[in-house]
Amino acid sequence: MPVDGHADSIFRHFAAAVAASSTSQDDTIGLSVSGGGDSIALMHLAVRLHGAKKLRVLTIDHGLRAEAKDEIALVAQQAKTLGIHHTVVGWSWDGVGNLQASARAGRWAAVRHWAATYNMREVWLGHTEDDQVETVLMRLARGSGIDGLSAMYQKTLRDGVSIVRPLLGLSRADLREWLVANDIAWCDDPSNEDARFDRVRARQMFDQLATLGLTRKRLLQTVDHMQAAHLSLQKAAHQYANEHVRQDAGDLLIGPDVLDLEKADAPRRVMAAAFAWVGSRTYRPRFEQLCDIVGQARKGATVTLGGCIITPADSGAVRLMREAAATTPTVRNKDVQDNALGVFWDKRWFLEGPLIDGLTFKALGEGIKACPHWRDSGTPRTSLLASPSVWKGDTLIAAPLAGLSNGWSARIVANFHSSAFAIED
Repeated sequence: MPVDGHADSIFRHFAAAVAASSTSQDDTIGLSVSGGGDSIALMHLAVRLHGAKKLRVLTIDHGLRAEAKDEIALVAQQAKTLGIHHTVVGWSWDGVGNLQASARAGRWAAVRHWAATYNMREVWLGHTEDDQVETVLMRLARGSGIDGLSAMYQKTLRDGVSIVRPLLGLSRADLREWLVANDIAWCDDPSNEDARFDRVRARQMFDQLATLGLTRKRLLQTVDHMQAAHLSLQKAAHQYANEHVRQDAGDLLIGPDVLDLEKADAPRRVMAAAFAWVGSRTYRPRFEQLCDIVGQARKGATVTLGGCIITPADSGAVRLMREAAATTPTVRNKDVQDNALGVFWDKRWFLEGPLIDGLTFKALGEGIKACPHWRDSGTPRTSLLASPSVWKGDTLIAAPLAGLSNGWSARIVANFHSSAFAIED
């Protein structure tokens, strides 16, 4: 959006974006703020729109740069002045894999845990129009299809958290002019000029690409076209899933038509979404892996992929189940809210019951031996092994799906048909 010389136009654009994408009314909203110009602008604009009491701010310390301490201090000082609760969470790289990819995963894990701790359903991120352009350039370079070239949406749902990007229609230059006009300080991250990173190289080559007609406007038009196509395909897959997939607690019973991945888009989307949902993963399996595993299941084999077990069912269908060994225990610590009603586990389950400190929530596993009535549930044993359970040390307290409740219940937070395609029934 071109700057028109009036700082208020930035606020009006921001307010309109929030009105179009945010569903939060009286609920607390989380803001991810690093100290850079974009996220600092997000924090100040959000306060002007909603006031401080409705907001919480999170800053993640990656421990990678000495300058980060100054950035965190700046956010802390500004948040205190504005009257916003501020949390700092540390993250460290284990040296395995790609640094930027690991940092993204670590950031999201911190955001998700923070949102769950304070019962926040909506988190705002400071991505801008520049980030959108850089994203589509990188995905073009990787040969991405419609899904990849759709880039970032103004609103998405991830792990049960609504992600809103109210700055996506504003440029970095717009926001810095607004900050200067309002005498608001920010920090510049030197890694934003480090050509070792793909995003920085994409940014540096943009001016040269523009001389060939690949301008910001053209790239954003491509994103708009791809998002429209992506939405149509998602709606078709959603309808197809309604017709051919049945949810059974945490499992999916998938009809034989969905297993033919050779010709149509809808079966591919449904199967990929099914593995992501059951496996509690953000990213879907690679297409080649998906075809191989589904092909084996069609021949009668029981196989695993991405934290899931797929096994033949009646009439050519398959049952897709969570793999117990792929789940991670959650321990309720003293830093959670005292008034919390329950605990999220494995990204899909919410357990409610008599909460006390020191409880562990994990897959039932061999604890099924302490559930004499598990057969009465009608649920396959393999499914129950991966079902949620509550432990105090080595003692099983509850396994709601296996007939051992002791005051506890367990439910899926968002069912497959609503959440897997980001389309509400």
